[in-house]
Amino acid sequence: MNIERDLKKDGITVIKALDTLSVTLIAKYVAEKLTCAFPFYGFNYDKLFIKISNIPMYIADIPSSMGEANYFYKNSSIYFKKRAFS
Repeated sequence: MNIERDLKKDGITVIKALDTLSVTLIAKYVAEKLTCAFPFYGFNYDKLFIKISNIPMYIADIPSSMGEANYFYKNSSIYFKKRAFS
């Protein structure tokens, strides 16, 4: 399976991997929002933060018809539009 080819089919071109600080800040933000929004689901902030921190994240050229962030299930990665980090 060629992930790059599959991404190209969707119009996604990877520019670079997200730096560690950005991944950490995103993981912190998402973990906080989920644990606060769903207090009765028993989310554990620390476990959630670690799981999100370990998701590969990239900056990419993404078509305007797609969202600001896209999860690609074939490689379990998240791609962010480059303008979101400009």
